[in-house]
Amino acid sequence: MTTVSALFDAYVDINLLLVLACGLSAALGAGLGALRLGHLVSVQLRLMRLGFLAVLIGPVVLALAPLRGAVAPAASVNLSDFVVSQYLQGRFEMSPGALQQLLGWRDMLHQTLLGAGSPAALAVLAVLAAGVALFAVRLIVSIARLRAMIGASYHWRRFGRLELRLSDTVLVPFSTRGLSRRYVVVPSSMLANDADLRIALGHELQHLRQRDVEWEIGLEMLKPLFFWNPAFHLWKRRMERLRELACDRQVVTRRGYAVAEYCQCLLRVCGSSLRRGRLFAVDAPVVALVRTENRLFAQRSAQLLRDRMVTLIEGRAERHPAVLVALLTGPLVGLMLLAAVAIQKPGDWSQDRIMLSTIINLERLQALNRTSTLSQPGF
Repeated sequence: MTTVSALFDAYVDINLLLVLACGLSAALGAGLGALRLGHLVSVQLRLMRLGFLAVLIGPVVLALAPLRGAVAPAASVNLSDFVVSQYLQGRFEMSPGALQQLLGWRDMLHQTLLGAGSPAALAVLAVLAAGVALFAVRLIVSIARLRAMIGASYHWRRFGRLELRLSDTVLVPFSTRGLSRRYVVVPSSMLANDADLRIALGHELQHLRQRDVEWEIGLEMLKPLFFWNPAFHLWKRRMERLRELACDRQVVTRRGYAVAEYCQCLLRVCGSSLRRGRLFAVDAPVVALVRTENRLFAQRSAQLLRDRMVTLIEGRAERHPAVLVALLTGPLVGLMLLAAVAIQKPGDWSQDRIMLSTIINLERLQALNRTSTLSQPGF
């Protein structure tokens, strides 16, 4: 039960850190845009990936290895103790009892969901379990359909563990992988247009070089666990945008394609897929040349395509991205790990928490005294 409790706390911490990381990512993007450095897409993509790993690993390490007791007291970074300290110094006004309830939300959530649950708690757990099961089934179905689609395609060429395949049913080129092989599947109709074929292959091979397929598979596998957290979906959507912008720039720069030719290829592929239908009925762990969605989210796909072409037309090159990533990695990972430590449950009772508890007990005694006084005869 102790391990279950620790993993539950780690799960809660990961979701909280996802919200924080999503806000930091948005702030970083806005700050770079204000400084006219929004074209540093590969830097932002690498930092987001490193931040995501820190979000996942930090709370789990703290939960399974009790580092909090060794780190938090010495560093005084516990958020709960900091809030109590600020309250006692008069930095904000609030009822002591309300503050104690606010700070005890984690224990309340823990007792409600993991303890002898009420009907409401059981209903919440049932909804979460149903959501996890639903998204897990969607993932399994999409993988099965993807395997069938690859199996129905035709072997074209092979380079080591990389297979190039042709398909009569696929409308948009995409790349994916299995346990040991990587696949790039292109529509058979593309063989009639050498320029589009070269661009599509260059784009998908660049995704494989950047490990974009592995990241897409990992995020899709994590989606059932975080389906209810909007921060996860926003984070994934932003990573997809940066991934495509970075891939486009690398392909055009390395292969020397004309920007107009590249953009026309994107428009042709997108137009063909929209006229004839979608690539997949449900999300699948693939990285496609262009992303097409149903009418409900069509505006997002259109905006992404517009951003990709505008970025290519502007043609602003990134200078020394590896140096910038190296300089920013330490502060970013350190900040996320510090936040992971700060949101842990406080350890031993600090003097400030003892003072807050004393204030609450005194207020309760005063309330009892007033009640007893009013209940006496003559009042």
